[in-house]
Amino acid sequence: MSTVVGYSQEQIIDLMQVIPFFETFTLYEKKRMASFQGGFVTYGPGTKIITEGKKDTSFYILLTGRVATVKQGAELNTMGKGEIFGEMAFFANTERSTSVVAQESVFLFRFNQESLQKLGCEIREKIKDQCILKMIKRVDKLTERLRVRM
Repeated sequence: MSTVVGYSQEQIIDLMQVIPFFETFTLYEKKRMASFQGGFVTYGPGTKIITEGKKDTSFYILLTGRVATVKQGAELNTMGKGEIFGEMAFFANTERSTSVVAQESVFLFRFNQESLQKLGCEIREKIKDQCILKMIKRVDKLTERLRVRM
């Protein structure tokens, strides 16, 4: 059994089992992702994971912990287990619009175009589908907040 950043493959699969992002993935696909070397990273509290204005096309799935989204020094939002971030730069190949800072120790699944290709078509398509669904939910929440303010 391999270990990635202090987590065994079984522990990673257990984390994936309770995160809605991974609901549509088979156990085989989860095992394949859990054994993916180089895709998992940890950060301690206060560590900047993404830097506003920087060009980087990785996106992340938060497996444990909490992060804050920060724009020009102001905290905009916090996210916890199961949330994704960095997907806009991943899909649009643009500079980061915000920074993301770990509020506590976090364990993340990091994807870039190269790593996504290595996982194969079916897994890649499911990941992209889940990202699209998450982005739609964010747009819906933003639209609702704007509607309430008007």
